[in-house]
Amino acid sequence: MRVITHTLGCRVNHYESQMIREKLSGLPGTGEVYVVNTCAVTALASRKGRKLIRKLRREHPGALIVAVGCQATDSPEELRAAGADVVIPNRDKSRIREIVLAHLRREGFHGEGWPPLAEERITHDAEQIRANLKVQDGCSVACTFCKTWQVRGPLRSKPPAVAREEAECLAAAGHPELVVAGINLAQYGEDLPGRPTLVQLLRELLRVPGIRIRLSSLNPGGVTGELIDLFAVEPRLCPYLHVPLQSGDERVLSRMGRPYTAEEYVVRISKFIETVPRATFGADVMVGFPGEDETAFRRTYELLERLEPLRLHIFPFSPRPGTPAAGFRDQVPVAVKRERMGALEELACKLSLRVRQRFLGEVLRPVMEERADGMWRGHAENYIILSLSSDGLARGTILPVRVTEVREEITVGVIENNQDI
Repeated sequence: MRVITHTLGCRVNHYESQMIREKLSGLPGTGEVYVVNTCAVTALASRKGRKLIRKLRREHPGALIVAVGCQATDSPEELRAAGADVVIPNRDKSRIREIVLAHLRREGFHGEGWPPLAEERITHDAEQIRANLKVQDGCSVACTFCKTWQVRGPLRSKPPAVAREEAECLAAAGHPELVVAGINLAQYGEDLPGRPTLVQLLRELLRVPGIRIRLSSLNPGGVTGELIDLFAVEPRLCPYLHVPLQSGDERVLSRMGRPYTAEEYVVRISKFIETVPRATFGADVMVGFPGEDETAFRRTYELLERLEPLRLHIFPFSPRPGTPAAGFRDQVPVAVKRERMGALEELACKLSLRVRQRFLGEVLRPVMEERADGMWRGHAENYIILSLSSDGLARGTILPVRVTEVREEITVGVIENNQDI
């Protein structure tokens, strides 16, 4: 059977879609299977999942449509009503082959418990040259606005040796960069014997030659002094961290259930930027959380101005059924959310330009990811996207590029001839 996957949401979902493609490879029979890997982080994400399934059902009436993931865990009946034939929650996502085969045979299937993360493996990443490597799942922080911790299950971590074996396989498949992903990387190892830390995991992954390693989103508690010290001396660790902030106001952070203060965030990010050569960082920011007044928003704005992130992911508070914050009375009007989002988006552009201008004339090392309009584009080690005009390059090549021009919408460079840099 022909299998087509559609992925909504985070890097963990993208990793799991590759795992699904590999598990369903060689599925016996004829016809088509459409797998929709859903997201439930916001109301918009849930709407996208339902809309996509309805579209697939309309355009492919004879196909088998399988819905998996967070929305499939949170609201399975909605997805069945939209047209899904099979709905698989996160707990059984790695059992998708057995479930699909049972459905085709018109048999039932019942899995027992959450499988260990060591059983989740991929051999390559069909969609990304910078391959995702999932090492952690679940979260116990229980933020008051969040559905993810409710649908992702208990803390589960991939043992360092198992992660290294998978990294070796991905490196052998030609991936020059691995993006280490999890639902809450700051809690990596808390469930494993001996409680290995994220730093220990990174040291194990660094045993794999020929690759560089990037961390995906990392909560502030994971930005420890030990982690910063490792980044400062290990050039194969990409000097960029995406660290969710959500708010720069202490009262809002407390109501969100975030386990840090704004000042703690500033201290950790400042130390990372000051200690690690060529470091940059990105952040998630939520606007319009219940009770966020103009003073609270101004504190967020000023904190970001002070720290100067390279990238900002800005999104409005979305009341999710079943979360405490959905019932908070002091909801912020939609018009106010839009206004605040617009202000932060304008600030984000200004700060990104300012950060990129710091590297004008410096040599960075992007990985060539795509070619469009006669130019190659790729992420440098510190996550600046560089564009260059050059022929004869291959996707996945990492090479020294000197930054020659920084504009609001693009950063341009030329290949540096001195290979010793």
